[in-house]
Amino acid sequence: MKTFNFTILLLLFINGVSKAQFLQDIQGRVITEQSYTDVIGSPFLNDAFVNGNVILTNGVKFQSIALKYSSYNDELFFKNPKDESLLSFVVPVKSFELLWQMYINGFPAIDNFTENSFYELIANSSVKLLLKNYKTILENKAYNSASTEKKFEDNKIYYVFKDGKMKRFKPSKKDLMETFADKSSEIDVFLKKEKVDFKNNADLVKVFEYYSSL
Repeated sequence: MKTFNFTILLLLFINGVSKAQFLQDIQGRVITEQSYTDVIGSPFLNDAFVNGNVILTNGVKFQSIALKYSSYNDELFFKNPKDESLLSFVVPVKSFELLWQMYINGFPAIDNFTENSFYELIANSSVKLLLKNYKTILENKAYNSASTEKKFEDNKIYYVFKDGKMKRFKPSKKDLMETFADKSSEIDVFLKKEKVDFKNNADLVKVFEYYSSL
């Protein structure tokens, strides 16, 4: 019984040390989570915390930590193991991985997005295909109603990063041919042979990787 109790105490001690070490290793800033009680939906990509990996701009890496990404504020948070509150990273985040999807920033500013904006990396080839998932608040006032309904709306825009420049991209044969104009004949044959579905990201990745192999 004494051995059993000692084991429990040891595990609790190790758990406490690991949490303290976690807080010490990851410099976090306590934030006050903004309330959106008057808005339908959630500002987060996922409502629940999801374990993921993070690389900071100073090169430090963290694996399998509880994360939440706000696609409304375009900011990544991690969970405080003491009270499960949200903490923001003191050192800026370069990239992170959630649910096997990689998100990265550092691209030239375009539209309403800056170099700090995170993009989902769809195709990581010589020409990169990026997807910007973002949320906006949509307000709707019904006819003859005094109240206004607010809700989070999901939006997405594709971009290509080529030759150091960002450009909007519509998943279509037209935009693919324009993007790969220097190899248009080969791309045209590939699209017909592979019967590429332009609405399927996996098919788009094949095209980008094929171009990189030419």
